[in-house]
Amino acid sequence: MTSVACGRRVRSAARAAATSCDSRAVAPPAGVRTDAQIMRHARMFAQILHETAGASPGFRTANGSSRPPILCDIHGVTAPPMTFWEEIQRYVRFDDDDRAALRALLPHARPHFRAIAEEFYARLREHPAAFRVFSGEAQIERLKGTLVQWLESLLAGPWDGDYFEQRARIGRVHVRVGLPQRYMFTAMSVIRAHLGDVVRNAYATAPDALGDAMRALEHVLDLELAVMLETYREEYVERVQRLERHALAQLEDELARSEARYMSIVESSAGLVVAADADGRIVLFNSTAERATGIDRSEALGADIAATLCAGQAADRFRARVADSATGRRVPPFDEQLATRDLGTRWVRWHLATVGRGADAITSALGIDVTEERNLARRARRAEQLASLGTLAAGLAHEIRNPLNAANLQLMLVERRLAKLDAEPARAALDAARAVRDELARLSGLVHDFLSFARPAELRVAEADLRGTVRAVCDLLAPQAAERGIQIAATLPDEPLRVRCDEERIKQVLLNLVGNAMDAARTFVAVEAVESPGDAEVVVRVVDDGAGPPDDVNIFEPFATTKEGGTGLGLPIVHRIVTDHGGTVDVTRERERTIFAVRLPRAES
Repeated sequence: MTSVACGRRVRSAARAAATSCDSRAVAPPAGVRTDAQIMRHARMFAQILHETAGASPGFRTANGSSRPPILCDIHGVTAPPMTFWEEIQRYVRFDDDDRAALRALLPHARPHFRAIAEEFYARLREHPAAFRVFSGEAQIERLKGTLVQWLESLLAGPWDGDYFEQRARIGRVHVRVGLPQRYMFTAMSVIRAHLGDVVRNAYATAPDALGDAMRALEHVLDLELAVMLETYREEYVERVQRLERHALAQLEDELARSEARYMSIVESSAGLVVAADADGRIVLFNSTAERATGIDRSEALGADIAATLCAGQAADRFRARVADSATGRRVPPFDEQLATRDLGTRWVRWHLATVGRGADAITSALGIDVTEERNLARRARRAEQLASLGTLAAGLAHEIRNPLNAANLQLMLVERRLAKLDAEPARAALDAARAVRDELARLSGLVHDFLSFARPAELRVAEADLRGTVRAVCDLLAPQAAERGIQIAATLPDEPLRVRCDEERIKQVLLNLVGNAMDAARTFVAVEAVESPGDAEVVVRVVDDGAGPPDDVNIFEPFATTKEGGTGLGLPIVHRIVTDHGGTVDVTRERERTIFAVRLPRAES
């Protein structure tokens, strides 16, 4: 509001209030107004002051400095800035004449102050809603003395900033003790009536002095009402704001607790919980996802979700499914190999869901590690195959061994007869017979291996320290490795590596793995045995610097071999022995090295 408009509003309000007071059918005596007029005038007065003073709430200093200074342009002349207290004095025309009249009235009124205080609190006793704010008679007696002091300063002044601040404090106390606002108006009416009687009695023979005193009394009581109204309003506003702040704090606290519960659920989830924004950038990456991938959360946040969780063509498939989910299509659960950092091969079954659309879309990916499930399914299929193979092997062994034994016997007879002959053709035939016998022996060994794979012997389980088994295998193969220029090194802990196993069968496993490593290695073979922390298992790793098996060959399947002359049953037998012990065996390729890892359950302490 401009300064000119401010002045016009104040003058218009004053004229309207004056008209309202003077338009009664029966006018009161000069200088005297009814209670209804007083209340209406005070409320209008406070409202206009709020509108002209601006929207800033509150006043807390003697000169009302928390409210913007009021600038008014009256009759084209800009007045200097005024405080709230100065403005309301100006509004009611409280001037030096009023001050002089009030001081002159004080000696006449002072003898009546105690009686006014008694009547004031007697009237409050008639209203339980007002009287219940008091704690007892002792407090009321003290307050009567305070009211006498208030009446003294009402008429004695000085009506300066300290006076204003004192009145404002009284109003705020009324609000804090819970005195309803209506009683503040009616209590002021009691004081107004009593002091009016004092004025009329004191100046009964002096009409001019009577008018001046009544006018000054009305002005100062209007100021009191204005200050009280303002403090009530400000205290109520502060109370509402405090309640709002408290409610907001409660909401924020509840939101924080809700978010904490949500994050606790997400963090404690056994599944991988990952979320991405509309651009496919990760915004949520729980601790299970960190452990499964080996990627720290700080590194994952903001990265592409598909490239972080998958590799190669799997990442392209994952990205396409995320795009389908973002368009609202239902994406069935799907399995993909998880991209990990040196944590082995893991398979995860993903469930995708998208909330929101467009730039606000968030796609959540809940992943369940199904590696063991897939391994169990594979082992179940293998067990079925082996069961069928065992039945076939039993029949084949019977059908093949008998002819083989017969052929060996006949061949031995042929060799004996040829050995008795001294002719050159006989010696050539003898060499041929021996070659046939070697092939028959190899065929017999193949049948034995096939039977061992299809129908393994029952395990003879006992507790053993795998350190001794590893040393025995390395010592046995070390001379053969040295002849090939291969170095064998074993790394073993100081503490025992106790497992429950058939030690001879585990030695067979290690002989096979280390022997294969020697065949593939260029310069070295390393055997390492350790306890896997937290997994209750012992791990034996056989490492070589050879080329490794081809990616497209499942070397643990029967008859799958990459060696010339190999039977393709060595590694399947290794797999069968290890799984019969409740363990696992796998092969990985890291930093130009091939690693076979055998994991066996650790023996109970």
